[in-house]
Formats: sequence, structure tokens, C-alpha cells
Amino acid sequence: NGHALLMGIVTGLAATATMDIGSLVGILLGILGKGPRLNGFDMIGRWIGYFFRGVFRHANIREEAALRGEVPFGIFCHYCIGTVLTLFYLEASKLLQIPTGVITALVFGVLTNIFPWFIMFPAQGYSWLGRRAPEGAHLTRTSFWNHLFFGVGIALWTAILKPV
Repeated sequence: NGHALLMGIVTGLAATATMDIGSLVGILLGILGKGPRLNGFDMIGRWIGYFFRGVFRHANIREEAALRGEVPFGIFCHYCIGTVLTLFYLEASKLLQIPTGVITALVFGVLTNIFPWFIMFPAQGYSWLGRRAPEGAHLTRTSFWNHLFFGVGIALWTAILKPV
């Protein structure tokens, strides 16, 4: 159904924006620490941008040359990934006949930490769970907080937009 897909896409975009707002709140409240920000749009854009050059792993992504347009590209990738994950959540909920709701959305949001903790951080040179990140970066905490807000966004926007 085209309407359901469109509403799913809008839900994914809105949930990702909610994640970004939650990240900003975490920074402003000091919850995410004062260390270097290693998971911003620039690093996402740089990491994925290097895929097109055949480079998938880095000793330290911050030491790689910046790529032209990495920030807008990172924003684009971030929102695409959030939308695809939201569509997956909505489809899985239908297939498994699990109602969408606050608990399932929060659990799903937290589970999406699998990707940065075990794929992105190691590929960027920070090891699993970001253990080799510079002092004060708090990658695991930051990611957990952000992805929790992604779940909040999925719950909120699924309730408002009713894409399923």
C-alpha cells in the first residue's frame, strides 16, 4: 500500500529527527560528556564516503582526509538509515503480529545500537563499543542515549501518523 509506505517513510524521517533532538538535549544537559564528538554527521559522511573509494576500515577515521560534502552526505545517510530501520520495525511488527507501541519501539531503538557498537565504531578505528575512542568521547553512552531517543521517536510518530 503506497499510503502506508509514505507514512512509514515520514515516520522514519521524524523518528530520526527526534533522535537528533534527543542528542542535542543530551549535549546541552551534559549527559553526553564534554569530550570530542566522534559520531557527528561529518564522521558518518566520511566513513560511508570512503566506501566509494574501497576503504571500509580505518585506523582512526578522524585522521583521514575530510571528504568534500561529507556533512550533507552524512546527514543524508543518517536519515536514510533511520528511515530504513523504521520501515524494518514497522514491517517486522506486522509480520510477527507484535503491536507497535512504546515498549517495542524503545527496545528496537536500543537494539539498533548493534550497528554502531559492533560495525561502525570498529570500522572507524575505535574497537567494539568504542573502547579505543579518545578519552571523554563516551561513544557507547552517546550512542545508547541517541538510539533510545530514536525509539522514542518511533513510538511517538507511529502513534501520531499510524503508518501500520
